[in-house]
Amino acid sequence: MKKTSIAIPIRIWLSLLEDLSARGKGERESGAFLLGKIGTANVTHFICYDDLDPTALDSGIIVFQGAGYVPLWKYCDQNTMMVLADAHTHGGSWTKQSWLDKTNPMIEMSGHIALILPHFAQDKSSSLRGVGIYEYRGNHKWKSWSPRSGKISLV
Repeated sequence: MKKTSIAIPIRIWLSLLEDLSARGKGERESGAFLLGKIGTANVTHFICYDDLDPTALDSGIIVFQGAGYVPLWKYCDQNTMMVLADAHTHGGSWTKQSWLDKTNPMIEMSGHIALILPHFAQDKSSSLRGVGIYEYRGNHKWKSWSPRSGKISLV
């Protein structure tokens, strides 16, 4: 799953922000898996956590049950897609990883990218400014990337 850069079309990015904002209602975390066709690094679709695990947002923070991966992998298999990244929201402008974020990667595979969006995705910006970008390196180790690094690009 080593990729140099993931491209997210602006229309998908804005749709993701709108969806996460609505699901979190400005008061709780929400999140989604960003998907693309196998062999590409272009996001073509996303699936929100609570569409896969209806209880994922119930506690205010994301608690995604393992059973939620079954429909995710089924969808990916049926549509020749793979998970390119995941995104979830935090309240306020703090987009560092919490201890729970660091110790519970959504996809525990080296090279997986995790995005943390500020203000419960209430700010509908067509830029990555303020977004936390993290690459999982295995063994609960992460590398932080700047929004200007090119690791993620909005196209």
